[in-house]
Amino acid sequence: MITKEEIGRRIKKVREQQHLTLKNVEAKAGISATHISEIERGKTSPTIGALVRIAEALGRDPAYFIEDDELSDVSFVALEDRRMRSLEEAAGEAAILTESIPSGKISAQLITLAPNPEGKLAVHAHDADEAALVLKGSVRFSVEGTEHLLEEGDSIYYVARQEHGYANASAESPARMIWFASDRNVT
Repeated sequence: MITKEEIGRRIKKVREQQHLTLKNVEAKAGISATHISEIERGKTSPTIGALVRIAEALGRDPAYFIEDDELSDVSFVALEDRRMRSLEEAAGEAAILTESIPSGKISAQLITLAPNPEGKLAVHAHDADEAALVLKGSVRFSVEGTEHLLEEGDSIYYVARQEHGYANASAESPARMIWFASDRNVT
């Protein structure tokens, strides 16, 4: 859990990066410079309303100040630093192309789907938007029971609250796609 000292440190850091004085933030947020100073020094915790007003004055999402880990404003993932994970939704693996950023809502992965000799396709639903671009091979997508066969260069976009799933359409060779997701629950 994040401490009031850490919240204050982050607020001060962003304020100083923007070359703003406490009086500048006071004018934008409608909160006294004295109170902002107390928050920055960890002497007091901001109310939710105060945090929202300070965040708006600094041009940040309030979540930036209270996320467990301080995240970079930019996600850069070098090829050699990509993390891999096994897929739960289909046979294959994913290389993580983006890491989280403050208030981030989009993630991207390079997915390699194993050959699918049995033609299995598992469906699921969750609250997000998803899109994919097939780079190699062909991929079968099902969205609300409607099948879509995507070949190299084809793309698809759908609201993931609908029952959906995907699988390699080939029984013999792997398929690759770039997959994007936007979490609708993220604020």
